[in-house]
Amino acid sequence: MELRRSIDRASFFNPATGNVEELEIEIRFDPITGKRSRILVKPLPFPKNPEMPDFSREWCPFCDERVENMGARDVRVAGKELLKRNESILMANISPYAEISLVIRITKAHYVPINELGERQFFDGFMLALDYIGKTDFEFATITMNYLRPAGSSISHPHIQVMASKTLFDLQERLIKGAEGFYRENGRCFWDAFWDEFQENRVHEGRWRFFTPFAPRGFEHVQGYIRKGLNELDEADVEELSKCIVRILGAYSEMGFNSFNFGVFGPLDAMEHIPIVFDIVARTPIDRYYQNDVFAIAKLYDENYTNRKPEETAKEIKNYF
Repeated sequence: MELRRSIDRASFFNPATGNVEELEIEIRFDPITGKRSRILVKPLPFPKNPEMPDFSREWCPFCDERVENMGARDVRVAGKELLKRNESILMANISPYAEISLVIRITKAHYVPINELGERQFFDGFMLALDYIGKTDFEFATITMNYLRPAGSSISHPHIQVMASKTLFDLQERLIKGAEGFYRENGRCFWDAFWDEFQENRVHEGRWRFFTPFAPRGFEHVQGYIRKGLNELDEADVEELSKCIVRILGAYSEMGFNSFNFGVFGPLDAMEHIPIVFDIVARTPIDRYYQNDVFAIAKLYDENYTNRKPEETAKEIKNYF
């Protein structure tokens, strides 16, 4: 497996130290999609004690007193009912991003710190999503979570989103093409090959395998995969995924993060060349004047950035498993 990288070096005079200093920027190329990621090993200027918003003052359509009246109904599968499983409630997304576009509230509580989100809450949300997906005829589906405003969420109440379309997202198309090409050339799945070759990137092995990718797409990026289709996941598979998410979020919290994105993407029926893939990244901590991490090179030029090598992330996060 070819892992491409290059190095840029930037020099400047630092009047605070009286020295000429040099910083190294490592540019890595994702071996499956070709996308680049820039790694500048440097501490992030985030607040140690962020000033959190008063979440209790927010108006929210997902809270119990409003969700029955405000929750949009799905017309394809659920009809006029809101599908429920314990605290989780499935609704149609009133700002849809695809032909199938759903929202699943996963907690009764309006705000939950990331280190207090529970395994059962994720489990119930995922099971609702999988039950719905199984009643459709799409080839692939996506389950995502944007938590708090730095992650792009307009509603603080914990929720996940479910999407399916005949037209996939851009990176998903690249991922499938790259996976097909790797399988043709090597006769095996890319994710299995990466797992076997790069042990220092491993985080956890069970039903799912979790590792840090070579070219991360954000802060503390962790990726996981399972060689199944979404329709084939059983309760034990979903329990393990939920447990691993909680452990990763515990690590993020200890690192000072309080916002994150994750995504689950995969075929409904198992394929030899591409598994179900899970990705999670930390986002800049929410604060009164929080700093967004999507700046010009990411938004306009589609170049990923992070401040730590994935091998170091793997060392730290595996301690939480």
